Amino acid sequence: MKFLADQGFIKFDRQLPVYNWLYPLKGQETDKETVGDAHARLDVGSIRSRALYFHIPFCETICTFCMLNRGIGAEGSEVVEKYVQALIKEIRMKASWPSITAVPPRVIWFGGGTPSILTAEQIRRIGAVIHECFDLSRLEEWTIEMEVKSVTREKCEAFRDIGVNKARLGLQTFNPKYRQLFNITATLEDTYRVVDLLGEYFDYRSFDILYGMHGQTTAEFAEDIQKAIDLGTESCEFYPINHLVTQNSLHTGYQSKKLKALSYVDKMGLTVFANHYLRNSGLRLYNGHGYVRHPDPAGDTDFISRRYSNKYHEYCWAHWDDDLIGFGASSTTQCLDWTIMNDESRTSYIKNLLDHDDLKVKVTRAEHVPYERGLVLALPYHGHIDKNRILWDRIPGEVQDHFGELLGAGMFEERPDSYAITELGWTWYVNMMYYMSPAADRKILDEFVEARSKNGGITDGDRAMTPIGTNPLRAEVGTPLPLAVAAG
Repeated sequence: MKFLADQGFIKFDRQLPVYNWLYPLKGQETDKETVGDAHARLDVGSIRSRALYFHIPFCETICTFCMLNRGIGAEGSEVVEKYVQALIKEIRMKASWPSITAVPPRVIWFGGGTPSILTAEQIRRIGAVIHECFDLSRLEEWTIEMEVKSVTREKCEAFRDIGVNKARLGLQTFNPKYRQLFNITATLEDTYRVVDLLGEYFDYRSFDILYGMHGQTTAEFAEDIQKAIDLGTESCEFYPINHLVTQNSLHTGYQSKKLKALSYVDKMGLTVFANHYLRNSGLRLYNGHGYVRHPDPAGDTDFISRRYSNKYHEYCWAHWDDDLIGFGASSTTQCLDWTIMNDESRTSYIKNLLDHDDLKVKVTRAEHVPYERGLVLALPYHGHIDKNRILWDRIPGEVQDHFGELLGAGMFEERPDSYAITELGWTWYVNMMYYMSPAADRKILDEFVEARSKNGGITDGDRAMTPIGTNPLRAEVGTPLPLAVAAG
């Protein structure tokens, strides 16, 4: 990927097809580490903020766009109950280690899978153990992910009673064609009912909308945007679909309907269109893809608002001294230069914890503490970074050099005490995250993209970005248009 500093609006020669990833990526696996040894070696004295993540890897139906760790599970089933028992055992085990309880969490996130597949009684049991094991006096936000079919009033009461204040729905699209392709089985009538129900119990409601699917038109996307606005939730998230990590069955569905992949120029057009549509409807960006209803849109001078944030991302993802402690099968703990991933197998996760009081983990350690994470992730994604959060003397020179290039090209603006992203920079924020990453991390992402691109069952659009002012009829990309042609 090349940065095109002097190319007007087009700032990179291609788009990155991956929109989120763990950071840092690099590291050497240390297979001899046990789960206890790994956590005992964590030095959390410099950790400023902590997030807790709890993974519930069961779904009633499997969506074709999702490749997260999950499997079929039914509410009240034996396997879900065994998993809950194992999860509670992991919570108690980890809470006995000082590195896990030394920093009170500021945010908690229940993800999946489908956390709302739990019964109200299971929700309360897990919540009781969390309250018992952790100091929640600093907790600011507790988020639960839900699927419409499994939401009941009884469960909403249980989630609220344990401390949840934000609910998220995986709505994805209102379009019946794409809902069928995604294998979304909830009805829109149920969705509207649940959105109203959540408003009775939680301070914040949000949902996801995917776009950039094969064959999607701007008119179809505009209809999704308007219906999303009309739902009336406090915030919403708009994600360009990441086709490299979708299931082959989605692409088989595309082919059966003769839907062709959109180019990444087309996807960028939808991204810019959505921002203008939503901003003119009273919403404002609060991170790279999230929008919040703004009480005073005209009074906010920041392109990405600082009046609201997804605190989970802010407190576990943004800076080198924010960490994340994961619980559940496949969940990840990231602390300074350490990454500890739990057993990805739900079956062995349950068996090892319930039968052996143990947990298999995969441990990696990066080459250095990621002091650059604020520049690489927080600034492009959250839209701002305070200068006192940047430890310039500990940030690799290549990261500083690439940041300087982006700043000079108007992707960021310098303020007295901070740096902030511009509208132009936001348009390319994913590419900027990649571009400012150290070479070793870029190499890992390149290898991932190359490997996934070899999957013959996946179809994706052209990722090349055609610079404005070039002649598409010429064989050599980048050749300037003759003046007579440019003038029309």
